[in-house]
Amino acid sequence: MPSTGTKKSSAARRTRWYRATVLVTAAVFAASLSGCGNATDGKDEQARELLPPAVVDTSDGLRIDGELIADKALYEAAKSDTVILYSGTGKEAEDLMTARFRQETGIEVELTRLPTNKLAERVLSEHGAGQLSAEVIRLTDPLVGREMARRGVFAPYRTPFHDLLRQQGADIRDTYWSSYYFVNAMGYNSAIIDENPPTRWEDLADPRFKGDLGIVAITTGGTLVALTNFQIENLGVEFLEGQARNNPRIYDSTSTEVDSLARGEISVASLSFNNAFAAKLAGAPLELVIPDKGVSASEAVFGLTAAGAVSPAAQVYANWSMSKAGQRFAGAQGFVPTRTDVGPVKAGDYELPQADDPRFHLLTEAEFDRYAARNEEVWKTTFGYMG
Repeated sequence: MPSTGTKKSSAARRTRWYRATVLVTAAVFAASLSGCGNATDGKDEQARELLPPAVVDTSDGLRIDGELIADKALYEAAKSDTVILYSGTGKEAEDLMTARFRQETGIEVELTRLPTNKLAERVLSEHGAGQLSAEVIRLTDPLVGREMARRGVFAPYRTPFHDLLRQQGADIRDTYWSSYYFVNAMGYNSAIIDENPPTRWEDLADPRFKGDLGIVAITTGGTLVALTNFQIENLGVEFLEGQARNNPRIYDSTSTEVDSLARGEISVASLSFNNAFAAKLAGAPLELVIPDKGVSASEAVFGLTAAGAVSPAAQVYANWSMSKAGQRFAGAQGFVPTRTDVGPVKAGDYELPQADDPRFHLLTEAEFDRYAARNEEVWKTTFGYMG
């Protein structure tokens, strides 16, 4: 009888030998992360390996790859300033972004990183007390961004590239916008699965992965609301029910799920592409999958506070983030650029669909408004989740 080819050991898929192999690999991966030290240790070289720095011209202000980021007066003032960034995005991604920004501008960034829900609490509390020190804020949920805008956290600011973004159809507001897009796709542990790997979304509901599937709770944040919406609209509630029958392990954060996949506690998962790509670069035995039906996407909300709108460094950071150089570097990390004129950008060997590709399924702010409650109710009911 032919083998199904799903796992390396169909009779004992979690043999001691395999468990040891996967755990040793994961230990190396964990050590590489824990050995990073402070935000700058090793990040400059990692950033260069991801994507070579752009061509920088400072003869008359700051021009990168031919685009004017700052005139001479702004750049001179920014060089002695520091960007104060509050972010709900993963620390690994922000550390790499900081390294590249410093390489191309010479300006430092002071980062405070918290999950978006906790970051929102801190920002609104500090803002209400008149003590908000953040100059730049990046979030993972557009509804949180809208609430901050409603409360006056964000100040009006336009980068030199805003008109271009509007022409491309990006959802750009006066006080905040998307610096790039988060993407959810699929992945598997290549130390466990080496034949007949999952390639389609439907494979996550295949009974062969019963007990081996990992998913992240919808309550984690906007990226998971977007993923659930994509799955309901393109695969149907039946697909969620199929995953539920596989008794998935449910995680309360994307990083925890990716770590578990790297350790071999699960073998396959729907996942944050950027988080998984960073883990793979650090040595985790992961393979990422971009299914034919596409990927889900949500906004990385970005805006300047009143302090940021008058900070030279924060203005340069905002301008750089939306320049081709900043957008390409975001793409090299496994995000999707907001600008569609930067051309295809690979994250290692992977090329995600660009924002104007039919396989790119963005949940807009208006759709968040319309579907978020429905998505959460359907998801919680399907998976019997009480969190």
